[in-house]
Parts: sequence; structure tokens; C-alpha cells
Amino acid sequence: MAQRTIPLTRLVVGMYLIGVNRSWLQTPFLRHKFKIKDQSEIEALRLAGITEVTIDTAQGLDVADHEPARPALGETVLVESPTLFHPEAPSVVPSLPPSAVMLAENFSKAKQRRAEFVKRLDDLFEQTRKTGLVQYDAACQFTDEVLGDVLDAQSACYAVLGFRQPDPTVHEHGLTVCTLSVMLGQALKYSRERLQQLGTGGLLHDIGLTQLPQNIVKRPKTMSPAQQALYESHTIQGSTILEKSGSPDRAVLAIVKGHHSLTAQIGQTEEASAAHLDATRLIGIIDQYDELVTGQTGLTPMSSNQALTQLYQRYRADEALSQVVSHLIRAIGVYPLYSVVALSSGELAVVGAITPGKAHLPLLYICRNQSGATCSPPVSLDLVHEPEGGRTIRDVRNADREGLDIEAVLRQVAA
Repeated sequence: MAQRTIPLTRLVVGMYLIGVNRSWLQTPFLRHKFKIKDQSEIEALRLAGITEVTIDTAQGLDVADHEPARPALGETVLVESPTLFHPEAPSVVPSLPPSAVMLAENFSKAKQRRAEFVKRLDDLFEQTRKTGLVQYDAACQFTDEVLGDVLDAQSACYAVLGFRQPDPTVHEHGLTVCTLSVMLGQALKYSRERLQQLGTGGLLHDIGLTQLPQNIVKRPKTMSPAQQALYESHTIQGSTILEKSGSPDRAVLAIVKGHHSLTAQIGQTEEASAAHLDATRLIGIIDQYDELVTGQTGLTPMSSNQALTQLYQRYRADEALSQVVSHLIRAIGVYPLYSVVALSSGELAVVGAITPGKAHLPLLYICRNQSGATCSPPVSLDLVHEPEGGRTIRDVRNADREGLDIEAVLRQVAA
């Protein structure tokens, strides 16, 4: 990456922004890294009090790329009249599906970032286990980084979750809940402040488990009443940890305290305002979703579709909770980008692009034929153009269990 720090006054349309000289939480932008597309974005940075920015010259213009050559002595320079910018005007640039090489790069980066996060979180949670305190600022920084990654490459971040191990550690489960909650919050058009609260609450929702014996944390299939009561105390333990650590965020505290009590009638206290209650329900549903998918408490891991179906059946009588499940179903999608699908023909394929308005008919890269042999290179199949009675998607498979390397498939397509 070729970085250059410049005054805001030298920032122009076409440069790729990767940093500013104040917290992103104090700016109106959700994305942390993006190409400047119009003058209004530069104006928004100025109004946010930003005076200096960092750009990546490998992904956008450099300073010298846009500055005009100095006119020769006596040369006449024509200056065009400035045009008014209308922020409400729609962009005329068509949205193209990402290339296979871009998909592969995003997937590779998402894998590396998650591995890095898991390692760093192991240290954070271990420190809490020893001291009974959590480094809250560090947790917020994690959420900020996850939010940036999700906004840059959401599909890749979700795809990487498919490779998490069954019955994950407390901190890895927290990272997954954080990631999924940010995705769902973004789909619901939450503000950046609410996304930050949601993600941090998801990351720390089980922090109280760090104070319980390991045999209780792993939750055996059968527990005595005393063991069950001890396990359920982790929500109170978690809120105590936050309060002792000086966490001022009541929304995060409400999530940690209430994510296991979704059907309880919670009074409208300071911790349980309407917004806090919505966030708690959202985290509680995602928490259960990840438990079903990863097979925690010794259960057999489910597919995403099976887990969502079970959650829908579980909460169909509760309007508020069934609505959260419905939002989660829509956010994850019918056949998400990067997912591995089995066709009615017996072939296996990776989803390479979602067809707007026809999510059930994606563009596929067939990587294994009817006989189970590897297709090299993968064969493209656009289901939109498949004739009536032709191949259809039968179900979604787990890439790890099928022995498929999604990144390798995408790189073969791009070769």
C-alpha cells in the first residue's frame, strides 16, 4: 500500500481515503476506506473538523495526478466556470458485479483479518478472566475495525464465518455475534453510533462467562439446577464486569444483561429503553443462531437455512422476535455470495454474483461435476439463462465439509 498524508485542502475526487486525523465516530461516514466520488464528501469531512487525511495512491489518484502543469511564461490559462453539485442527483455509473479476482482478494483479506482478530481477542478475554475487568476502549476499537471490514467487504466477512470451528471459544463466538450484528444493523440502516453499540454489545455479550468454571462455560447437555443457575448468572457477571471497568454505555450494558431474557417483560428502565430493547433482541437472536450453526452444547451443527428455520418456528408467535428473525433471513440472503451450493444435476458450485431482483437465480462457478470430479477451470453458469426445467439449486453446503477452497476456485476463474 502506497500511503500519503496530505492536508484536506489537497484532497480531490478520485483519491482513495484510508485515514483521517480524528476518530471516525466523529464523522458522518460509515465506511473507513473509500474512494472520494464527489465534492460533497470532501465538504462533509471539512464540516466534521478534519484537516488532514491519509490516501492510498495505489487505489486512487495521487497528488500529482490531478494538479495541472505550471503554464509557460506568457501562456493563457482558461478557467472553466464551477458547476453546482446536487447531492440528491442519482449516480449514472452502473453497478457491476465484482470480478472473481476481487472476490478472491476480499475473501483472502477477510480470512486473515478474522484470524488476527481471534488472536487479539484471546488476549483481551484472557486478561478479563484474570482480573475481572475488561479493556472497554480496546473492545470498542475491535468493533470499529470489524465495522470497517464489514462495510468494505460484507459478503467476504460473512463467508469466512462458515469456516469457524464447532463449539467455538467464548471470544470467537463473541466476534461472530459482533460481525453478524453489524451486518444486520447496517441492513436496518442504523446510525454509526447504534452500530458501534450493537457491535460492542455483541462482542462482549458473554464476557461474564470468563468468570465461570470451564465445565460450566461449555454447557454439557445435562446440567443440575445449581449448574444451570450458575451458568445463567453470567449475564449479571458480565454487567458487573462492565460497571467495574467504567463502561458508560447503557445500551451495551442492557445487551449484556438481557440477551438471554428475550421473552421476558422488561420494564422501560434506563437500561431497557425501546432502542436498547431492540438491540438486546437482535443480539439474542444472533447469539442463538450462531449456537445452532456451530453446534454448541454438544448438539449437531445445523446449516444456516436449518438454523433460521428453527428460529422462525421458535419465535413465530412473538411478533417482535419473529420480525428480527425475518430481518436476519433477508440480511443473510437466499444464497449468499461465496456460498457453496449443490445443483439438481449433482454438481457443486460457488455463488459468484447475486442477480438484482432475482436472488434465487445467482451466477455460479461450477467447481465439481456430477461425478464428483474437479472442474478446472470452473465453469460459469448464469441461472437466469437456464432453460425451463433446467438445473436449479437444491441446497447450500458447507465448503469446509465438502473440501472446497473457495478462494482457489475464484482465482482459477480469474486466471
